[in-house]
Amino acid sequence: MEIPPEDTPSGWTNDPNRLSRAFQPDSGEIYLARCHGLEDIGVLFLNTSDSGEMGYIITSGNHYYIGDLMSDHIFEITKPCTLPEIARVIAAEGESELRCRKVKFVEWIPWEPQEVVEGPSLFVPPPNPPS
Repeated sequence: MEIPPEDTPSGWTNDPNRLSRAFQPDSGEIYLARCHGLEDIGVLFLNTSDSGEMGYIITSGNHYYIGDLMSDHIFEITKPCTLPEIARVIAAEGESELRCRKVKFVEWIPWEPQEVVEGPSLFVPPPNPPS
């Protein structure tokens, strides 16, 4: 279920362009979620850069989870149980009013980080600069 942009809580975004860049298949975020036993991750919300936070809300197996990119912990949102209600609680009262339980770490899964190509190396001088 998708939340219209006008109903997205302040400090959060569900902009498809931002969401598509988060939780890439070989990313550290997906690795952490898999280590917590989560599969088929769907990204629903990310904190905006203006908020100064690095939180996210994801879904897996008909459950909703909240976490922070700077933390190794993921929490299952136990109440409210629907995305519109989660968005409403965050907008009205803040994330601290969500009822959550910490998801147990299952196991370390072998992972080799993939080098991410972010574009041309704009700040690297050419190999043989003129003298």
